[in-house]
Amino acid sequence: MLAWLCLYNGLFTGGFMSEQKRAESLIALDGSDPALKIKLQSHHYTFARSRNAMPLAQSEYEQACKYYPIVFIAADAAASRLQSVVLMGFEAEQNLFVHQDGSWESLHYIPAYAQRYPFELGWDSAKQQPVVHVEAAYPGLNRDEGMSFYEQGEPSAYLQQLSHALYTLERELEQTQQWVMRLKEKGLLMEQNVNLTIDGQTQSVAGVWVIDFEQLDQLDDAELAQMYHNGSLSLIEQHRVSLSNLDLLAQRVGL
Repeated sequence: MLAWLCLYNGLFTGGFMSEQKRAESLIALDGSDPALKIKLQSHHYTFARSRNAMPLAQSEYEQACKYYPIVFIAADAAASRLQSVVLMGFEAEQNLFVHQDGSWESLHYIPAYAQRYPFELGWDSAKQQPVVHVEAAYPGLNRDEGMSFYEQGEPSAYLQQLSHALYTLERELEQTQQWVMRLKEKGLLMEQNVNLTIDGQTQSVAGVWVIDFEQLDQLDDAELAQMYHNGSLSLIEQHRVSLSNLDLLAQRVGL
């Protein structure tokens, strides 16, 4: 049996990156190096090759459901927190959509969590405000060409756009997690083993949470109407549609 391994590391949702990660591998774009620039690389998703799941915000469901299974996984052993993710592999450190050259599978939606690379949102404890960080080892960092982070000592329009996009993503992921937990509290999520044919053999993937459609059918008209008006039913339908991608994902194993 293939055991599902949760890759939650404290960075996906629910707060800014850890102080340890920031110190070890990231540069704060706080103006301390105003000459720093970046030239984004075309194929820079190598970091994602070891991620078999990525967090997904509600606003991404419509696009993501066409290509990936959208499921829910536990953020801790007790499953006290669940989060919405796109599933990209069945084993630890397996992403079936990122190639060896760092390119993403063509014509496939790239989750916002991957698109934001090499940037992350951190916290400036001195100024008590968010600050954008960039991966220190990113090959496109330089002081000669590319997009400037600072212009005449002030944050550039590019940096301001980055900060807004990262903050928006952070908030959307938090809101999505809150929505998932409301579904769990209503008894609308259940954990199940997913049986798939992989390399000609039947395998069982454990630890995947999905909507309990039988429980959903038991809700009264008033609750269903409320879920229709707040968009929950549309999201649930997109989740249901996405589950057909489990078999397609299994077919990618060994390609």
